[in-house]
Amino acid sequence: MWTLEVFKARAFRLALGFALTISVATAAAFAFIYLQVSRADMQQVGAILVDEASKSVDESEADVRRALELRLTRDIRRLDFVALIDPKGELIFGNVPFLPQIPIDAEAHFVNEDVFPDAHGDKDPAIFVARRRLDGGVLLLGRSLQEVYDLQETLLHALAIALLPTILLILAIGVWFAHRASQRFKRVHDAIVRIMNGDLDLRLPFAGEDDIGKIARAVNLMLDEIARLLDHLKSAGDNIAHDLRTPLAVARAKLERALDNESGTEQLREALEAALVQIEKVSMTISAILRISAVEQGAREKQFKDFDLAAVCAQLLDFYEPLAESKGVTMIVDAATPVPVRGDQDLMREALSNLIDNAIKFTPAGGEVRIEAGMAEGRPFALVSDTGLGVPPQERGKIFDRFYRGERSAQTPGHGLGLSIAETIAKLHGFKLTVEDNNPGARFELRATSSAPAARLARETA
Repeated sequence: MWTLEVFKARAFRLALGFALTISVATAAAFAFIYLQVSRADMQQVGAILVDEASKSVDESEADVRRALELRLTRDIRRLDFVALIDPKGELIFGNVPFLPQIPIDAEAHFVNEDVFPDAHGDKDPAIFVARRRLDGGVLLLGRSLQEVYDLQETLLHALAIALLPTILLILAIGVWFAHRASQRFKRVHDAIVRIMNGDLDLRLPFAGEDDIGKIARAVNLMLDEIARLLDHLKSAGDNIAHDLRTPLAVARAKLERALDNESGTEQLREALEAALVQIEKVSMTISAILRISAVEQGAREKQFKDFDLAAVCAQLLDFYEPLAESKGVTMIVDAATPVPVRGDQDLMREALSNLIDNAIKFTPAGGEVRIEAGMAEGRPFALVSDTGLGVPPQERGKIFDRFYRGERSAQTPGHGLGLSIAETIAKLHGFKLTVEDNNPGARFELRATSSAPAARLARETA
């Protein structure tokens, strides 16, 4: 089983392909060396023979014969061929039985007829040079190519000896890498199975920054986000149960008390009205939860259009100014120039409405709520600031969680979903919602990120 997995691994297939490539490249290199060495040796032998033949042209017959005898005496391996032929074509001296079929032109010629047996009776190709002497005779010099063939055979043996261990070494390395990769994938697979079986705290093992490591790191980040969402969902479920249980319990208690009271219908009417108030709270909570779910699904993203964020801020001023005046709060809008944004105008109005409503709610009489909209570094932004209670630093990372209500807002009407809705809408439009200290009060900032959809108006005016 392990062997099959290794041989099926991609690393082993790559090693096999690499081994074949190395084999072909090595064979080609040896073939090139083989041909070059053979050609060079043959050229060198021919050049030597041509030179020796040219030096013996004007020598006497006796001197040439002595030189040829000395040559054969020194030829221990019997590789040289010599012949001295008179003008009539008769052999005067030599170890060649007859003149090979080559022109008498003082040039080197390759003879592959195997017509001149060596001492063992073996016939080898040779190179011959035939040159005519001044007296009309012919001097024939030749040399067997046995040495060249021996060198070629040595090269072939070297190729065979070197190629096989190289292939085996590459395949062994491939098997090792394949085994390592299969073990790594097995650990990842086992971790995934354990995670699927409910061990959500487990993470995929990774080492280094290779492709597998990057994928494992990304999956771990995804698992962290899933775990965070599950914790958030569990917390949201607990909060929903708590927020729904309280008003329902109050409504039930009032109705039971009214039913037990026999004094008349007036108390029953008051109990029913109080129960309706509690049921309305439940309905608002459920509507807010459904609203967040609808926004997170991005069902309206296909309906995005270009609109002016500054105009939305001006409309919100007209809508909330009477409420602010009733509380003695001053509202100021700084949005004189158009701010082109692409998105859902109603959703963005809802996000800003939640921020403005909170600002008015937590700003005491005599305070100020300021709304700004503009462009910064080519990207739209909107600010809602107030001079109210502000947000403590330790709560700024929690106020966007669903149902979270800080200590300062515990006694204020609400269900803790407004800021969560605003943040969800901001993300849908490619905006980032943050909160900062306004000294005094809080400043909520909506700023477009690089992923925000660009309005056509913004592109035209850029």
